[in-house]
Amino acid sequence: MKKIIFLFIAVLFVSGCKEKMPEPESFTFIKKVEAANEEKKSLSIKHMVQGSQVYIECIVPDVTFTSKQKGAKKGKIVVRSSTGNLYKEYHTAAFVVRGLPKGVHLLNVEIVGMNNKSLGMKKQFYVTIQ
Repeated sequence: MKKIIFLFIAVLFVSGCKEKMPEPESFTFIKKVEAANEEKKSLSIKHMVQGSQVYIECIVPDVTFTSKQKGAKKGKIVVRSSTGNLYKEYHTAAFVVRGLPKGVHLLNVEIVGMNNKSLGMKKQFYVTIQ
């Protein structure tokens, strides 16, 4: 009985090993391309708090804040704080936010066009002023 089971298992292993390998499944790259395009449009923000000042640097693809670069959309950065009643506009990619009172603030950073219409790029983050 053991020989028959062993022989049956051996036949299964041998019959499973064929020279013809299975064809790989085809992959569509549409989703990856869409994801890459979304990443290309994304806004990247770095910030640092020193005292009562918040240093912010925005990396925005395909948007310029000066008139020197041609071919890119012209825009500006709008910073809002619901906790500190702050609303400021900046025309540079790196800037300093001053005048926030002590406490925790939720800053909303949005990239808008020169006509104040959103370009679809926004981030929010918390800062603590001590």
